[in-house]
Amino acid sequence: MPPDNETLSQEEIDALLHAMEAGSLAVSNVNEEEDIMANVREYNFRRPMKFSKEQLRTLQLIHENYARDVSTYLSSRARSYVNVTFASVDQITFSEFQQSLTSPTFISVFSTDILPGSAVFQMGLDIGYVLVDKLLGGPGIPLETLRTPTELELAILRKEGLSLIKALSKAWATIVPFDTILEKTEFNPQFVQIAAPNEMTVLITLSINFKDIQGFINVCWPSSLLEPINEKLTTRLWSPDRKTTQKQIEKLKNSVLMTKADVKAILGETTIQLGDFINIDVGDVIRLNSFNDEPINITVQDTPVFKGMPGIYKGHYAINIEKEDPELLEKVLVERYLKSLK
Repeated sequence: MPPDNETLSQEEIDALLHAMEAGSLAVSNVNEEEDIMANVREYNFRRPMKFSKEQLRTLQLIHENYARDVSTYLSSRARSYVNVTFASVDQITFSEFQQSLTSPTFISVFSTDILPGSAVFQMGLDIGYVLVDKLLGGPGIPLETLRTPTELELAILRKEGLSLIKALSKAWATIVPFDTILEKTEFNPQFVQIAAPNEMTVLITLSINFKDIQGFINVCWPSSLLEPINEKLTTRLWSPDRKTTQKQIEKLKNSVLMTKADVKAILGETTIQLGDFINIDVGDVIRLNSFNDEPINITVQDTPVFKGMPGIYKGHYAINIEKEDPELLEKVLVERYLKSLK
């Protein structure tokens, strides 16, 4: 068959018509050839695609959750809003991933307790130095020229990197639960050899906006590491087919409204030595960290939610709720999240 951009000459058309009339060329043969060519797909043996679109979509969903967790963690650590969003998922060779990184950069090589091989967590030092500056009490000023971190900066980066790697376990828990293990930290991408140069990898990229600085976090998963769980990389685990009826919603709502919750009014707290605690006797006075004219914390299930003033109502001790305390509630929730990462 001639290419699409070429037309048959009159002699070629006459030859085809003559062959069809003579029976040496059947129209069905031409149609079959076109059907076969329509089903042919290109295959690149140098860059074989290891993961389907559904599997890539599942990996995207996992790391979108991871991006939200990272945003919450970095915001609490830096005491400033850090916006982290999912940017892209790509299939590239490991050598292409290495060549895409600049030196120096912060790289953590980690493994899991159930999957074979290692993976790479990479964060640009432009973001890393701003984070270190904020953690040390500074305003978060970026460096004009990137350099290799000092021992103190390295210790801080390694600790923060370890927490970010552990957050991956939470993001993957729906697909396969595992624990992450930090193996080593590097600053030169050429010193990281976790896979063959031509092995295909899945590269997850997150975008970070922090103090008017934009940077990226990359997580590189070798195909050999994800191969044992390929069958579990399905969006069905994220979007179950079960449909919730309005009756079930109302039943669940009524059950929640009937749930009992402990409400406490905390007059104050203090810290004393064990020796003083042992010698406490009737009549002793313990000074608390609150004053009598200040509102006290009101907790629901041990979580501070309101502020109020104590008093007496119809002969009973009572508390007058004055205002909601969203800052105190947010602080407690962030602290609980940080504890869950340890």
